[in-house]
Amino acid sequence: MMLAMVTARPRWQWWVALCLVAAFVAWRANDLEAPVKESLAKPGSEFVEGVLTVGRQAGRTARERYGVLEEDERERRVIVFRAERYQPGEVLQIKGKFFVPERERNPGIFPKLEYWERSGVYGGLVVDKEELLRVNWYAAPFRWTERLREGLQVGITRGLPESSNGGDVIQAMVLGDKPPRDSEVSRAFLESGAMHVFAVSGLHVTLVGAIFWMAFMYVPMPRRVGIFLVILAMVSYAMVTGMRPPAIRATLMAICFLGAFFFRRRPSLFNALSLSLILAILWKPSQVFDAGFQLSYGVLLAIGLGVGLALRFTGKIAELDPFFPRRLLTDGQRKVLTVRTYFANLGASSLAAWLGSMPIMIWHFGVVTPIAVITSLLLIPATMVILALAMLAALVGLVLPRLGGHVNQVNSVVASGAFFTAKGFSKVPLGHWQSRRLTPGDWVVFDCHDGGAASFLDVEGGAMIDVGGSWFYDTQLRSILNRWNVELEKVFVTHPDGDHVGALPLILDRGDLNQAVLPMAQALSPSYREFVGKAEDRGCVKVVAKAGERYDLDDEVWVEILREGQSSARGVADNRIMVMKVHWKGWKVLVTGDLGIDDELALIEDGTDLSADVVLMGRHEWGVSGQYQFLKATGAKVVITSASRFPSYEMPTSRWVERVKSNGYHLFNQWETGAVIMDFEEDGMSLRSFLDPENQITLQR
Repeated sequence: MMLAMVTARPRWQWWVALCLVAAFVAWRANDLEAPVKESLAKPGSEFVEGVLTVGRQAGRTARERYGVLEEDERERRVIVFRAERYQPGEVLQIKGKFFVPERERNPGIFPKLEYWERSGVYGGLVVDKEELLRVNWYAAPFRWTERLREGLQVGITRGLPESSNGGDVIQAMVLGDKPPRDSEVSRAFLESGAMHVFAVSGLHVTLVGAIFWMAFMYVPMPRRVGIFLVILAMVSYAMVTGMRPPAIRATLMAICFLGAFFFRRRPSLFNALSLSLILAILWKPSQVFDAGFQLSYGVLLAIGLGVGLALRFTGKIAELDPFFPRRLLTDGQRKVLTVRTYFANLGASSLAAWLGSMPIMIWHFGVVTPIAVITSLLLIPATMVILALAMLAALVGLVLPRLGGHVNQVNSVVASGAFFTAKGFSKVPLGHWQSRRLTPGDWVVFDCHDGGAASFLDVEGGAMIDVGGSWFYDTQLRSILNRWNVELEKVFVTHPDGDHVGALPLILDRGDLNQAVLPMAQALSPSYREFVGKAEDRGCVKVVAKAGERYDLDDEVWVEILREGQSSARGVADNRIMVMKVHWKGWKVLVTGDLGIDDELALIEDGTDLSADVVLMGRHEWGVSGQYQFLKATGAKVVITSASRFPSYEMPTSRWVERVKSNGYHLFNQWETGAVIMDFEEDGMSLRSFLDPENQITLQR
């Protein structure tokens, strides 16, 4: 039946059946993964003792591996951490800790637990003690491919500098080891619409098959043997690159399509695509919700349906005068015509693929890259050349390491050319743009979970009030800003506490920051001093704010400074708070930092206009924050407070929480709510919790 599907003439009944199967299996995916979801819904840890069967790598390195944990007649698929010393197929008697981490407390972070759900993973495992029981023979291909990958990585980078644009591009294109998202290389390929050449996907698997097929053309062997070896090469490449889902799907499609040649039948692209779709869904139902899955099949379907129509436009570059006999072409003219025909076909495929991927890219990533149609014409051939040279360098390097290094240097020149091509196209006006806002709201109050504070205001140029500590930036804020694809031009600092300003030097290194409004010129905080010393050299203007000053962020958003960052009480940063009020479409948010009771009372006595709709506050180190007199003076209806279990004063007391709620305020305690997201309209303002979407409130004028 499967062979019939591959070789039969495509009919609409097939597509109806496929859609029904896909819809049914996708609907059943939630039921099939219910035990996994139930496990991941209970954060915590427990000591376990049982038998662990080690599997393949779960990431780009061997530090994390899949595994199956058997204990008390129960089997659970886990992610094994610190797994460098293990090999696939090892069966171990272990003692360790099984854990389920808490869900992400801030938007914009990679949803690890959702990824675990789709992968059927019940939780993480850290092994304390192990004893080898046996090694499963059927895992030998995984052990072989991991060793081959290590050797291939050495072979394709031999003779190249440790960190170079060419070397980064080679590793990304050949092995899928993409450089960091905020690197110059990644940004160039992302903004030029060519990021797909970094993902080991259908493009790479197809190119590897094409390279081996062209090599086998010069070897006297039966065609069926050559097809079998091409399929074997594609399967091996998918395994060597880590068996990523896109590579597996692409290999499956190739097997379904080339299988028709192997059995001496006429292949059908649509039927091969249909069969691979059914097999992929049956293998892993939940992947239908992945952007990669939708792109894989959506792009291929678009190429199959639209390449003929697109060729009507791109084919004009390969047209001849209809009255000119083709037999009169010279050899040079025939070669030129062959090149023109190649680019006409490639252009048609690129145009169809872009049109097919555009709705999916807009839905998932909010980006439109029309320049990708042109970029692909140059970078897809370059990718094929880079793959071929990398394989040649790896093979030659086994016998002649020095010659392999020379091949890598030539390949580095090609890869650098691809990088500069992508970088040039990324600068083309209207070559790429954001089709929608990626931030979840106008104002995101992050949950630093360590007593610090950081808020992002989605205004023109981007602004932040406090930036959190260096740990928060390295683990969360950096990836959040990159994922949202936002700039950050202005920063306001409430006080020089390390958990509020520790990330300032790191943000300065991003290169976008051009103004920092500070509470004071100097402070004891090392991070604060480092930032002050480097700011001017990096083109960032430092402004020490004064009470009464106003800073415009947008046409309808501005910041009013109510109190300078000085106090009669010295000794700690919490006694030098700069208090500010943000005006947004007529709504007012009072930001008090870690202001203490003494300074709260001082503001009231000074007659400062504290009126606000929302109070955003932290916890003072020595005194109590957010007293009844102060909150009453603001007239606010909503209070947002940071919270942390350590040190103890960072956690709002249950007595204070009850008093605030009993006085009629809607309280967002970030220990319970995670990040708080605010949206502003002329006639209304809404606030909602990231962890608990039901915890929300809308203020009306």
